Parts: sequence; C-alpha cells; structure tokens
Amino acid sequence: MPRPGIELHGHRGARGLWPENTIPGFLGTIGIGVTAIEMDVALTQDGVAILSHDPILDPLITRGPDGSWIEPPGALIRDLSYAALSDFDVGRIRPGSPQARAFPNQMGLDGVRLPRLADVIALDPSVHLAVELKTFPDHPERTLPPDAMAEAVLAVLDQQAALARTRIISFDFRVLSYLRRVRPALDLGYLTDAETKAAAGLWWDGASAEDFGGSIPRLIASLGGRVWGPDVAALTEAEVAEAHALGLLVNPWTVNESEDMARLLDWGVGALTTDYPDRARAVMAEKGIALR
Repeated sequence: MPRPGIELHGHRGARGLWPENTIPGFLGTIGIGVTAIEMDVALTQDGVAILSHDPILDPLITRGPDGSWIEPPGALIRDLSYAALSDFDVGRIRPGSPQARAFPNQMGLDGVRLPRLADVIALDPSVHLAVELKTFPDHPERTLPPDAMAEAVLAVLDQQAALARTRIISFDFRVLSYLRRVRPALDLGYLTDAETKAAAGLWWDGASAEDFGGSIPRLIASLGGRVWGPDVAALTEAEVAEAHALGLLVNPWTVNESEDMARLLDWGVGALTTDYPDRARAVMAEKGIALR
C-alpha cells in the first residue's frame, strides 16, 4: 500500500543552498519541489512587510551600500524605511562566522535585497506559503504589537488573494489567538521550543503545558490548533503519537540530516521543515513517500 504523502517546507527558502529569505533562494527551492516555502516577516518604518528572520539587520549576512559588512548589533528594521533597507545586500554569509561554518555549501550571491512579502507571494501561485510572524513578548520594542503585525500581513495576503494557500505560524501564541478571533478559518501553526516552553507565561498567551500534564500537544489542541511545529531536537516518538491521536499535523523543524528525516518519516510525521529540501526529496523517494 502506498504511504501517505507529506508536506515539505523549505526553511527560509533553502538556507543550506541559497541565501535565506531571498528571491533567488525561493526560486531555487520551488525548483526542487516543495509544498511550501517558509519565510519570516518583519515590518519597516513605513509599514512594508519584508522578509527577515530577525527584527534587526543581521551582521552575519548583511553588507552595506559600500560592500562592507555591517557591525553588530544591527539596526532595527522597524526604524528603517523600505527604501533605506533596499541599499543593503543579504546575498552572502560573513566569512569565518559560525553561520558560514554551519552552511558551507550555501551559494553566495551579490546584489540580493530583502524582498517584500508581496514579491515572494507573486513568484508562483501554485506553491504554498508558511509565513512566520516574528513578535517578541520578551522584547516588545522590537516590533509592532501582535495584532498590528497580524493585520499588516493579512492585508498583503488579502490583496494578493493568497490566504487559501497560506499557513501563518508563530512562536508567539498571542498572534495566533488574535488571528483565530478575527479569521477563524485561517490555517495556523503553533511553533514550540525549549526556550518558549520555559517562558510559557510570556509566549503562550497565558497557557501552560503544566495544565495538561506537561503535554504540549494537548495544550495546542485545547487552543483549537491543528498544526504543531516542534523543535526536532527535543521531539519524541511518543509526542508524535499523542499529537496524531489528537488530530494534529506534526511539522518538526529544522530537520537537516537525512538520518533524522528518515526517522521522523518512520514516526509518521505529516510535514518536515528543512534547510535542505533536496535531501528530504531523496529520503522521501527512498521510502516511497510522495509530496503533498
């Protein structure tokens, strides 16, 4: 009997292969064949939704107009206009940095800018979008409040008629709670890791796994969630089974080693998020698992 297909999400495009959160990276990822391209959203001073993993210009991947690497800590994106941000190049990793060692095969490019969310949405109407809203309960000054951030992103998705192929994901459950109230039909994904679990009072909108016997899947199900995105580093087979029993789709991140991909597929996860979608496609082919 054929095995059920899974969702494959290219993390920040395909960070192991191309510059993260960039048009070249997303185009390359789409060429490999994925269900969704995963991206991180920030808002500029003039309200433009752009893609950036961090709320600051990252000194590890950002060069200024003169080609030199910017120095830490990097300016807050919310303090810069879209026009000002367009002067910066994010097509390479800073040589000698830990990130360069972590992703030695990432293609370096020049003249690559932080793209607008609208431009990425328009790349391919057949590909799905996993849009992470980046707000920080422990550092609220870094971004707009959760509701304002959510509304700004919704406006772009509405304008481009892209909601039907979008899953909005976040570690900040305040964002997801707001979206469930204003758009109950939205596809939402609840991201978790050890850091946010330890500070659940901040990140989980008042919820606590301790109220559910320590079970994160039960907590997410109680919030009306249908998709759980756990950190692969701490995920257990028992948690996957529990989540499945509750009707949750389990989408671990960031799964980069072929051995981990194979193990998680054997556990029956319904989705993988990876910096190396090419590796995932190879493992899926070996196991006879189709792309969904």
